[in-house]
Amino acid sequence: MKKVMVSLIAVLATVGTSMAAETCNGGCKPKRHRVIYVSAHDPETMYGDAVYDTTVLSGDGSSSSQAVYQELALQPVRIEPANWYVGGRLSLHMLNWKNKYRATPDSDQLNKEFDHDDYTFEPLFGGGIFAGYHFGESWRGDAEFGYITRFSDSDNGFTFKLSTPYILANAYYNIHNGLYIGAGLGLAFPRMSMDWAYFVQNSGAKTATSFMGGLSLGYEHYLSDVVAIDFRYRFAGFMGPKLTRGVSQTDPSRPYDYLESIETKIGFIMDNSFSIGIRYEF
Repeated sequence: MKKVMVSLIAVLATVGTSMAAETCNGGCKPKRHRVIYVSAHDPETMYGDAVYDTTVLSGDGSSSSQAVYQELALQPVRIEPANWYVGGRLSLHMLNWKNKYRATPDSDQLNKEFDHDDYTFEPLFGGGIFAGYHFGESWRGDAEFGYITRFSDSDNGFTFKLSTPYILANAYYNIHNGLYIGAGLGLAFPRMSMDWAYFVQNSGAKTATSFMGGLSLGYEHYLSDVVAIDFRYRFAGFMGPKLTRGVSQTDPSRPYDYLESIETKIGFIMDNSFSIGIRYEF
């Protein structure tokens, strides 16, 4: 049995050495393989080595230490490409957008005071999961399900919140030695809410559906034959929602008492994100 184990280890070592010795020009990925099985049960189609079994059972069930020579075969290792993969990602998003406000009935004083808010490179964490397939040594594609965490801003009792789930179909091309470029297209579902003491007490949230697209540049590194990490920068963008909330008439002493509603409209949201991901190939 010891010789069988030694032979098995030798075969695996030979395969591993051969895979590690491969060179990769033009950005291909040399390590994308997996061992399917190793067995020892069909001598007609396999090769093996001679071993000695020092335990022999007699007819009455007792054992002896007679050495018996037998041929035990070892099946060659079968190797197949690991084309499918799954993984996860953690990200830092730097968002840029503008909130435009409009009050009704139209008021010059109020519309000047609540004209707009500019948000520039607001940092938000995010994350997601993905699943994909290698279409060749240099091309791969995946579906990514992600979430950008909630942004919150309060000013003079007025609170604004924004969070964004999204789904993207991505395609990547490995340029050289792990450096890759990519593009993605899909949908974003930004959810906005506004809260203020003088809003009518109804639902203060709105979820929009917007096309989302992005371009990415990254680098991947293999920790093993089937596990890789990558670092990615992506520039993406999508449109935000519009929400109108009615204003209550409960406090005549306030200068806002004559208002009927306030509308908040978010335009284009620009997303610069930096992320680290890990994937397992099978």
